[in-house]
Amino acid sequence: MTFHPFFQFVLLAFLALGSCSQDPNGNTTTDDETNSTNCDLVASTFKINLTTTGCTVDLPMASIYNETVDANADTRTMTFNGIPGHLVGTFPNNGNPNTISEQGDTYVVDLTPQISNQMVSAQGYEFGVLFSGVVVDPFTAEFFMGSGGINMNWNITTLTSTVNLGLDCNNAHVQPTGKYHYHGTPSAYVSDLGIDGTEMVKVGYAADGFPIYYKYGYDASGSSIIELTSGYRLIDGSRPGDGISAPDGCYDGTYFQDYEYVDGLSLLDACNGRFGKTPESNNEYYYVITDNFPSSPLCFSGTPSNDFRF
Repeated sequence: MTFHPFFQFVLLAFLALGSCSQDPNGNTTTDDETNSTNCDLVASTFKINLTTTGCTVDLPMASIYNETVDANADTRTMTFNGIPGHLVGTFPNNGNPNTISEQGDTYVVDLTPQISNQMVSAQGYEFGVLFSGVVVDPFTAEFFMGSGGINMNWNITTLTSTVNLGLDCNNAHVQPTGKYHYHGTPSAYVSDLGIDGTEMVKVGYAADGFPIYYKYGYDASGSSIIELTSGYRLIDGSRPGDGISAPDGCYDGTYFQDYEYVDGLSLLDACNGRFGKTPESNNEYYYVITDNFPSSPLCFSGTPSNDFRF
């Protein structure tokens, strides 16, 4: 069993906490066992919008996405304005006070990206740009806040029912700068593209230059199209915190750190990517936006362009 490095500290802290006690009959149990049993009854708070319900706004600005390729410089240049051509939700709203506004971005990525020696966390980066002209941004600026202050080791995910961050049907909302961005499956865009599982559909490029597809890809034999899911699952048991300086309670999906990546659970790696057959190659590396956690990939297998850094 292999865990993504981003989550290892959670598991190590958790394993260090166990203590023992005896019940009235003299049977010995550990706190870990008791907490795990109680947490088995706790439902996951993971929540993702997979229909176009609630997206009724057709933005008046034109959507722009253009790209140019320079083989000599080995670059792909993408120019976009952050305005999708598909329907969006109403902004501002109760969970997000910001208004969508036109951007003017030009990002450059490698035309022939290479796998790097180690994965790079996508925290601090926009993960990629979709052909809709909108960026994908997996992480949030929300963290655990207790009476002991902010703990930035515990990052709240947007894809949870416990916190309302004003996501629309595209699992997207708006930054204070007016930048509309996806945190997960862009449902209205998927609907407009008519993606139905009969073929692989490329939807954009990641910051390291590798292509991004939505959820469907070939099976291990390369003969049939299947729905791909990530290899992440909730950690068993309770968080190691005291509720003051770090969160306590069961791992329920409120935080990114509530999840672990497990080798063999999926055809995708910890970055939601894989080598495999695509419409453009018999074997290339690509990322997948999935409908299960984390939906948007959390790390890069290549070297991300600094244009995506914020």
